[in-house]
Amino acid sequence: MISVLKIMFTAGVVIALSLLVIELIVAKVKGKKVYTLADSLTNLSCGMLERSFDVFWAVMLFFVFNYIYVNWAPWQIVPGILTWIVALFVTDFLAYWHHRYCHEINFLWAAHIVHHQSEELNISTVFRVSFFAVITRSLFFIWMPFIGFDPLTIASTAITLGIYQFFTHSRLVGKLGFLEIFMTTPSHHRVHHARNPKYLDKNYGHIFIIWDKLFGTFMEEEEEPDYGITSGFESSNAFKAQFVYWNNLFIRASRTKGIKNKISVFTKGPEFTPEDVEHLPYEYKVDEKGERIAYKQLFSLEKSIYTLVSVVTTFGFFFLLTRIIVPKPEGEVAISDALSYVNQAYNFLFQDFVLILIALILFSVFSHGYFMDQKKGSGVVDTIRLIAIAVIIPFVFSKMESISPYLTIGIITLSLIMLAWLIRIKWIERKLNLVKN
Repeated sequence: MISVLKIMFTAGVVIALSLLVIELIVAKVKGKKVYTLADSLTNLSCGMLERSFDVFWAVMLFFVFNYIYVNWAPWQIVPGILTWIVALFVTDFLAYWHHRYCHEINFLWAAHIVHHQSEELNISTVFRVSFFAVITRSLFFIWMPFIGFDPLTIASTAITLGIYQFFTHSRLVGKLGFLEIFMTTPSHHRVHHARNPKYLDKNYGHIFIIWDKLFGTFMEEEEEPDYGITSGFESSNAFKAQFVYWNNLFIRASRTKGIKNKISVFTKGPEFTPEDVEHLPYEYKVDEKGERIAYKQLFSLEKSIYTLVSVVTTFGFFFLLTRIIVPKPEGEVAISDALSYVNQAYNFLFQDFVLILIALILFSVFSHGYFMDQKKGSGVVDTIRLIAIAVIIPFVFSKMESISPYLTIGIITLSLIMLAWLIRIKWIERKLNLVKN
């Protein structure tokens, strides 16, 4: 089963990239622009931030789920195809309620809001998630081992749920006939991502739309919505995306009087604010007619290519991290053997070179956002990133098996070329600013 999980994870990456390419081609043919560079790179950066945390969380969670399954479950459901199908429905049911509560309770919304910040909707939006949501979601799935589902079955159904999201996040797929009756389709999910008042807080289902129809949260798509959050979010920084609404909550809680009000800021819905504290100002801008202006980060072609290469390089390090935790097991793996496998992963994660690689990935994600937001000093921060790559990667690669020395030399060479490229970009920007002044 562990080998199956690895295959499913790899398949998920292949499916995501394939659908992304297909979506780009179809959008080009239809003459629709569904991607912007900064937005897509921010989505990918949020994904790397969340997955870097989840590497540790998932390993710990497997131990917790297995302990519950072995020691506290009143019975243990025998794994099999029928069990897996039932588990998939249970997983989707629990995911529905987690998703719904994320829109109805502020501290859960603070974790989930990241996924709704983008004013675009495309395959890359699936990556835009918060590492806080990983924690809150696990508190809902933890009921599955209590009722007798084994951890490997839970993990595989959760991965299936995640892979399905690549299908529903699209503006290019129309309505799908009879599938609209019981499956969550792109049309249904477009409604969920809308900021239009009539569409708010609808269609929470991940795979099956039946839960929304059963519990009164379903709405049909009547016209394509406007995407994003009602308050707006104008930044390409993945770290800011993770913490911006938490900051909002703590500011309002500190300003209001009375412990009840302070608690209510976190436990009531996003529309709530105490009578003595107003909602914080919206972030979006409006034109002369008072209509909302779409948020876009505009770069020169050269700067766009530089940013793309930078983020893709970081994603390469991240993907390497996900592939090297421990050697792949051969054949079928029993639960007891799976625990041994996960224990190896846990011990591997806390080796110095793995922690250093994760730190480099996290710093790179911060640097990319700082650079795309065009903050003062972003050139200095990105210079530190490139120097860190040239120094750290040789050490990290020296600790890994099957890493060619030519790859190490290539990474060092790339970082030095990127550094020269960065200096050129900043020199041109400074020259243009001098001309303007």
